[in-house]
Amino acid sequence: MKLKKAMVLFGTVCILNTMIVGCGSSSESAAKTEETQAEELNDAPLKDIDGNTEALQENTAGKWQVLEPDVAAAVDADFLGKVRKMEEDSFFIVERKVKIPGDGSIVYSSPSSDADIPDSQLIHVVFEEDTRFYLKDTDENEEGHWNEESGFQYLKEHMSVSMKGRFKNDEFHATEIRFF
Repeated sequence: MKLKKAMVLFGTVCILNTMIVGCGSSSESAAKTEETQAEELNDAPLKDIDGNTEALQENTAGKWQVLEPDVAAAVDADFLGKVRKMEEDSFFIVERKVKIPGDGSIVYSSPSSDADIPDSQLIHVVFEEDTRFYLKDTDENEEGHWNEESGFQYLKEHMSVSMKGRFKNDEFHATEIRFF
């Protein structure tokens, strides 16, 4: 009789444990709930210092993104590129990638000037009348100064550009363009 009661008690405990745990589905459900909450937090509009959400949210789903904050600070730019095609009042670039290895140096890479880049991989850069242009007298690794009297007319194909501004609908809207 004691054995029968022990087996019933053991069976009841097992069934209750199975119901409580739900064969692992409750833990999966909890993980999915946490994941959903994290996604909702990521989708929540970010605010910059002025409380403006528009600039930060304009290209969150776009193909191109500005540089990560630590990289942007190191190169003093929001995006880097190499001019590939000129138009009357705008131009197209190919992205110049930049990395900061553990030793703190800055490593740049971009496609060769001779490489055939499809238009779908080019980034349209637009600017306004008040956009500032600066031409550097030497290349990026050498000392030199930025000529503040420069303008769009001095920009040529295959020049490297470092720009400040933001993306909107996968177009880069530049407020400052430095080139060499």
